[in-house]
Amino acid sequence: MKGRAPVSWGARFGTVAAVRILYVDVDTLRADHTGPYGYPRRVTPNLDRIAADSVVFTRCYCSDSPCAPSRAAWTSGQFGITTGAIANFGPASEIRMFDRTRHAPFFGGHLYRHGIHTTSISCFPERHLAYWYVGNFREWIKPSLSNGDDEDGQTVTDAAIEWLRRRGRAENWLLQVHFWDPHIPYLESGHWVNVVAESGPAPDWPDEEAIAAHADVYGPHTALDLYEGDGSWSVPAATSPNPATMPDAITSRSDFVRLVNGYDGAIAYFDDNLGRLLHTLSELGILDETAVIVTSDHGECLGENGCYGDHPMANEASHHVPLIIRWPGTTEKVAPALRQVEGLVYQLDLCPTVCDLLDIDTPPGWEGLSFAAALQGEHFTGRPHLMLSHGAYTYQRSVRTPEHLYIRTLHPGMWRIEREQLYAIEDDPHMTRDIVQEDNGAATHLAGLLEEWRRTYATMLGAAPDPMEARRYESPAEAFSVANYLQRLEKTGRSHLAADLSRRLAEPWVLSQRW
Repeated sequence: MKGRAPVSWGARFGTVAAVRILYVDVDTLRADHTGPYGYPRRVTPNLDRIAADSVVFTRCYCSDSPCAPSRAAWTSGQFGITTGAIANFGPASEIRMFDRTRHAPFFGGHLYRHGIHTTSISCFPERHLAYWYVGNFREWIKPSLSNGDDEDGQTVTDAAIEWLRRRGRAENWLLQVHFWDPHIPYLESGHWVNVVAESGPAPDWPDEEAIAAHADVYGPHTALDLYEGDGSWSVPAATSPNPATMPDAITSRSDFVRLVNGYDGAIAYFDDNLGRLLHTLSELGILDETAVIVTSDHGECLGENGCYGDHPMANEASHHVPLIIRWPGTTEKVAPALRQVEGLVYQLDLCPTVCDLLDIDTPPGWEGLSFAAALQGEHFTGRPHLMLSHGAYTYQRSVRTPEHLYIRTLHPGMWRIEREQLYAIEDDPHMTRDIVQEDNGAATHLAGLLEEWRRTYATMLGAAPDPMEARRYESPAEAFSVANYLQRLEKTGRSHLAADLSRRLAEPWVLSQRW
């Protein structure tokens, strides 16, 4: 019996013109701690070099945080309310696989159907038990876990350079390289800390007054509870995981400076490894013809909402991410005045944008909108507002407009946060003054937009129930023990805060089955 001749994906769907894409995924990278976003310290010279021929999106946000829901969103082209992935672990982190079809395929799978070989170098799928992520790629490379649960930047870069030397000169590939270094604990002490410390002073905020006020903010990764000793924040960690860059607590400016030097040092270390990747592309003779995309899964709080060294909320610091795109033959032609794009965009908008740039179809089930026009120097205003969701440490959703950030808390976890918050975010980027009471009209309007969005995606589009509403009564973070944390507050002389936490968790809008 004569067999049927195999048909390649590219032949079936249409192969794109020659393209090479380096996708640099930097975990926990605040945009405002990099040169392209105006950071005064000289921390990212190699990223600055890429940005010179790129379009920089100054208001890009991950739709969902933290790590797992963010990557579920950008790789599926859909919000967490649609994918079902709203948390880092457990049932709330599982993506709804039934829709990973031609209606809404994974981003990498869609590219492969059009002849692009997709590869990921990352330990993320194993670290978060998120093996659905591998479905994006034809090739998954997992370097050794050289930093315990994570990979050191040099290890990742070595693997990427080996891949590039093996396959880089070929055409039609996307290589995702995932750097963990800016994620806590900040391990790059010594040389890199000295480099950033000598490049300029630490940010002015938080000042001593703000740090003193943060002593009355409780919860994991707050000023007096930076680390856990037993997985539930019930007892202090015996020592800081890295005393050179991470103090035992944040009680003064000197403590904050040590912490931010550690964070910036990790960014500088990543940037040095980015330089190695760029040098390799140059050696291979393909640097000028390789598209480079640099972004992050989420940001990092450095005092915002009283949190230090984590990303536990749907706030500005956790959701604002860098997005820098150099697309050869396109972005270098954009007038310099148009290379800083202020319009609001989601990171998941990248999926249809790349499709437009490659002149291939965008799957109908993706929820992003292309911003290819901005990369081509055309007029681009961005979205009127963004909806942001966090479902790991707290359950929160927020609305980001050009002027405001409205935050609605469905469950506060173990943090001292209010049910509603409103900030004039452009004038108050660190969210120091909640204006929800004095501008109730704006809060009411934005709350209405949020509910309209929720109902649209959870009901009108025929999706499954809102995963955050379904999970909120079981509480957000499974690793936390409220009883143990209350004991910790009592034993450390903060009985008044223990009483406040108990009162908040007993309120009807918070009360959960598990807690």
